[in-house]
Amino acid sequence: MPISAPASTSDAAPPGPTADQSTLAARTADARLVRVHVRGGLLNLARTTLESMAGAGTLDRDAMADLAEVRWRSGDLEGAVDAARAHRALGGEEPIALLIMAEGLAHSDQADEAGALAGEVTDRIGGAVDMLFALEPRSSVWPDADPGAMLVDGAAPGHWGLLVGGSEVAAPTPETWPLAALPARSSTPPTGRGGPAQPAGAGSASAAVTGGRVAGEELELAERAIAAGDATAAGDRLAVLLRLDPALAPIILSTADGAAAVIPAGDPGVAAIHLVRGDAYRLLGRDNEAAAAYQAAHQALPNGPSTKESQ
Repeated sequence: MPISAPASTSDAAPPGPTADQSTLAARTADARLVRVHVRGGLLNLARTTLESMAGAGTLDRDAMADLAEVRWRSGDLEGAVDAARAHRALGGEEPIALLIMAEGLAHSDQADEAGALAGEVTDRIGGAVDMLFALEPRSSVWPDADPGAMLVDGAAPGHWGLLVGGSEVAAPTPETWPLAALPARSSTPPTGRGGPAQPAGAGSASAAVTGGRVAGEELELAERAIAAGDATAAGDRLAVLLRLDPALAPIILSTADGAAAVIPAGDPGVAAIHLVRGDAYRLLGRDNEAAAAYQAAHQALPNGPSTKESQ
């Protein structure tokens, strides 16, 4: 899907920011939040927001790189290349955008141009290119992924469900995501309360990416429930997702806040929404806000809070 920013050409200097982009020098809340969505693998949610921003003409330069990434990861390479070129035309140099442009050239049988651009990316970030691909298929202009290594601390809290990491994706270096050799796999993996343990390595990375996408689908279902006025269903989904992946607390809190703002106060499901808000605030270390949310949940109970007078 084309966007309004122009593609760069070899004969003309890249254009400067438009008036709209100049006003976004201090990035909007939507632009900042959508990058969190992208990094969390919440592709459906991120793309919906970004495409709406593109239609409204409010994409800033960095958000164009995010739009390129979500289109590419959603299977829309042509639209992704268009957004990546727009990012570069406005002076952007994010490696993910250059990677996508190289993939577009490779799929257009322009192997020499694709190889040159791929070389530019790998010269800048080295083996970190594997983290940018995050298991997406790659053309032959790139070196093969290293199946014998994984990201150091990749299984640590806060990494689950993330595609490649945090804000460092804008300017990675070969040292951004250090790799370690995979441990040898046992032929008889240990078992735990949940059954066989998940093997380390490529399977873990695949599960992390898949987990992020599933989380995106769950958030989309929760938002549909909110739009339909079904606070109970929304609260149930958000509560379960928060417990499955506490690293999503900021996004879940934003969704729950939106639900609390539109669901009528007398709805029996509002208490669950406020309870999710309290849990998310507590995970974020914001105890005062958590206490206020729990108080709101108490007040929203279907029969009202218990009092001594009612006994």
